[in-house]
Amino acid sequence: MSFTDTVQPVDHLKGPGKPEEFSQGVIGDSVETVSDFLSPSEWVLGVIEFTFGSNPLEQAISWFTGDWESYVKCAEMWRNTGRFAKDLATNLRCGNRELDAGWNGNAADSAYVYFDELAKKIDCLDGHLRDLQTAYMDIGRAIARGAELIKGVLEQLADQALLLEIELTAGTALVETGVGLFAGYGAAILEMAEMVRTWGRATEAYSAAQDAIDEATVAGGLAVGGLSLVLKEFPEPGRAYDNPAV
Repeated sequence: MSFTDTVQPVDHLKGPGKPEEFSQGVIGDSVETVSDFLSPSEWVLGVIEFTFGSNPLEQAISWFTGDWESYVKCAEMWRNTGRFAKDLATNLRCGNRELDAGWNGNAADSAYVYFDELAKKIDCLDGHLRDLQTAYMDIGRAIARGAELIKGVLEQLADQALLLEIELTAGTALVETGVGLFAGYGAAILEMAEMVRTWGRATEAYSAAQDAIDEATVAGGLAVGGLSLVLKEFPEPGRAYDNPAV
């Protein structure tokens, strides 16, 4: 007896596409963040590093170092594997019904129960694999959203750094004319305080992304645990068939 597959599970076994979330990279080339931020002179960058205690650009890049795009790609592969399992169960279930229609007896009954249980177990893999897909996608999206927010903050910091350079230059000129230290550098001090507040938004975005990643990691761990239990409970044939006529 031959069987015709109802669906084609192998159609789902294909490589992942390019994630839209990372089409421009994590920090991104489109906003030219690096070149914008480095446009002030070196001595202004020194003042900025003194203000923050570190280089904000380098710190932001370090937050997102890693192949985060692979998480979104892996999420797609979990989804494809789940669809493959679901279609495989469909074919197994349909073939089992066809076999049962033309085969009778104790062996036939045992075989039907076995393949029916096997199809159910394979079918339920899809739900756990979808949970894994969700966890991996949540991690990828958290990184993409966090990076997008921080790109905006870095652009604003670049603009503020340019203003700071102008204000420091003007302050130096005013001090030299005898106007006074506070009058000369007051605007620059206020600008530095505003830059600290701006950078605070970046750290908040990073913390939110980290919290989302932690939650998704826990969810992914639970999905792996559930998947492991299902795989351990796959039905096994009770014993070899003993033909009473032999």
